[in-house]
Amino acid sequence: METPIQILIVEDEFITQRTIANQLEEIGYKIAGLAMSSKEAIEILNSKKVNFAILDINIQGENDGIWLANFIKEKYNIPFIYLTAYSDDHTIKRAIRTEPFSYLVKPFQKYDLLTSIEISILNFNRLHPKKEAFILLKHNEIFKKITIASILYIESDKNYLKLFCKEELYRYRSTISDFMELLPNDFYQTHKGFIVNSNFITGFNHSFVRINETQIPISKTYKEKIMKLLGN
Repeated sequence: METPIQILIVEDEFITQRTIANQLEEIGYKIAGLAMSSKEAIEILNSKKVNFAILDINIQGENDGIWLANFIKEKYNIPFIYLTAYSDDHTIKRAIRTEPFSYLVKPFQKYDLLTSIEISILNFNRLHPKKEAFILLKHNEIFKKITIASILYIESDKNYLKLFCKEELYRYRSTISDFMELLPNDFYQTHKGFIVNSNFITGFNHSFVRINETQIPISKTYKEKIMKLLGN
């Protein structure tokens, strides 16, 4: 199953807020909510599913964007980036302590914003393995949330992996060993180039496992372990 990334935008300049929202919607992101203060942002976080937050530092209300970032870190497991017109040392030091995934100084270009979001999501994936039942990956120029349980099997393809899912085939830039660290225990590596979701195995022997009509090879290296896991 895939769903677009839901983004919260916290920005108290109306034109900037709408410009960012329009740019993100144009390429397929969904806007979970628009807020001008920490109070409004928390209401959205408590009522809607948010996968990513864009935070202006200098916003309306008693608490600024850095305070909000700390709140998000404590209560929610989502990546966030800062937008700000301020680049003084004091502000930067306060912001760095919250460990944002990126920091953009206004004015910034559309490309800079989109690149920051992409890199932030990829880094979040690497830093938070196994904590969620989905991964975030780029597909047709848009980041999608892919449910791990929907992956049938995985095949290595040079610097990428092919993720064969129920609905579609995706490509994900990773090594097979690094990707194994993101997966739950019901995924088995059968070969240096293949991983299978054991929940979809429809048959097997000592040479391959079958998922529907597809045969995935079992190499000598993994044969004993796979046979034991499959109860043979």
